[in-house]
Amino acid sequence: MPLELPGEIRSLLENACSKQHATLIDAILRGTKERMILELFVDTPEGISLEQCENINRDLLKQSETNAFLDAIRSIEVSSPGVDRPLTHWWQYPRNIGRVLEFTFLNEEIHKHGSYTLLEADEHGIVCRDSKQSKKSGNENTTFSFPYSEIQKAIVKISFN
Repeated sequence: MPLELPGEIRSLLENACSKQHATLIDAILRGTKERMILELFVDTPEGISLEQCENINRDLLKQSETNAFLDAIRSIEVSSPGVDRPLTHWWQYPRNIGRVLEFTFLNEEIHKHGSYTLLEADEHGIVCRDSKQSKKSGNENTTFSFPYSEIQKAIVKISFN
């Protein structure tokens, strides 16, 4: 079960990320109070680099010298969110154009939950094609537009074709 991450520590983490022009996607504090492990998932519009992750880690280790909470953490792990984590920012969508995403919408009466191929993405929303429907009907031109405000969750589906 994740431990509670104090708000002031979250701000400190976000600041360390912003120094590397990165965004903190998620922070998970796990383990026990005696053996805490902090996992940071960070990203940029271009994709996070190993060097940026290392620099964030070094910055936090340096800050642990003067911050009792950070000093109590046994391990800090900084990485990209990976394909199994939901997309949380609009700028994560363009680099997934052409991939199939599993969507959950806030209102299923308006948009049906399911797998859609991402065709376009910008700061306003996305354009997708329902892969299953287009295969059944033979109509590859049926597209749907969704503003981000209607998307509850979107995860890239891993394909082994």
